[in-house]
Order: sequence, then C-alpha cells, then structure tokens
Amino acid sequence: QALHRELKSLQRRLKHQRKGSNNWLNLQKKIARIHQKISDTRKDWHYKLAHRLCDQAGMIFVEDINFKAWAKGMFGQHTLDAAYGQFFSILSHVCWKRGVYFARVDKNYTSQICPQCGTHTGKKTLDVRIHSCQSCGYTTHRDTAAAQVIRDRGILAVGQPVSKTASGGVLSGIDSNIGLESSL
Repeated sequence: QALHRELKSLQRRLKHQRKGSNNWLNLQKKIARIHQKISDTRKDWHYKLAHRLCDQAGMIFVEDINFKAWAKGMFGQHTLDAAYGQFFSILSHVCWKRGVYFARVDKNYTSQICPQCGTHTGKKTLDVRIHSCQSCGYTTHRDTAAAQVIRDRGILAVGQPVSKTASGGVLSGIDSNIGLESSL
C-alpha cells in the first residue's frame, strides 16, 4: 500500500517534468525500481502462500476462471493487482515440485449446486450468504458449499482419462510421443 502511494506521487511529479531531461530520467528510474519492488514483493508472497498451501494439502483444486474477463468488472484494478493468474501458475509449479496434485475444475454453477445431493438450487444474489438446499435440507455458508462442490468436481476428475488440449499436447504434461513402455 505504501509503495502504491509512493508510485502515485512519483508519477504525478513525472508529468510536470520536461520529457528527456535529467530529472525526468531520474524519476523514470525511481518509478521502474518501485514497479519492480511491487512485482517482487507480490511474487514472493505468492510463493510463500503456495508453499503453505502445499504443506496443508495432498490435492489442490481451483476454479478455471478467465481472469482477463473478470478484470473488466467493477474491481478490475484490484483484480489485476492481486495477479491471480500468476498465483495459479506459481501454485501449479510448486505443487508439481512438491508432489501435490493440482487441477483446475469447471467454474460453472459452483455456488448454485448443493454439495450434499447435487441439486441445482438456483442463482443466488451476493447478499445471500447461506446455502440451504430444499431437497436434502443441507445448510452451510455459501462459500463453504462452493468449495465443497469444487473439491467434489476435482476428486471426480482424478482418475478420468486425460484429455488433449487444443495444441495437441496432453494435459498431464507428458509428451504424447513417448509410449508407456519406453518411459518405464
């Protein structure tokens, strides 16, 4: 937060300098250093969080969200500052290095499906914070129910046949040209 304030202040000072002058160049260098420090701090926090999550779990499942489209909403700048896409790629790399299973699951209707019985409960507005199923009577916090649906989808996906991506590679990262016999 303090770095963002300092960055804003320096950028305001920069617009009053003559382009190409020594003062303008010096401010450009300071601004570049602050941008780099913000980036390094964010990346360090992402790695630390990823390692902490890997310490606590044997499998990690996340929603497959299009963050570029998400960033066009009301909180776009905050979404971009959080760098969720970078975090998910760091998390998948750390999971791979530490032997923790990582997968992205379908994001559709995670907050509208009952994790207990699988019934579609309908769209909820953001002010509705409790999930209650009319079919089975299951009641819990809305975010907890969505997390349980994500977990269930991920567990269902484990052991399913690996699908091909658009580029022709295999999702698991194994080269499709190598046979099972030659890799053993």
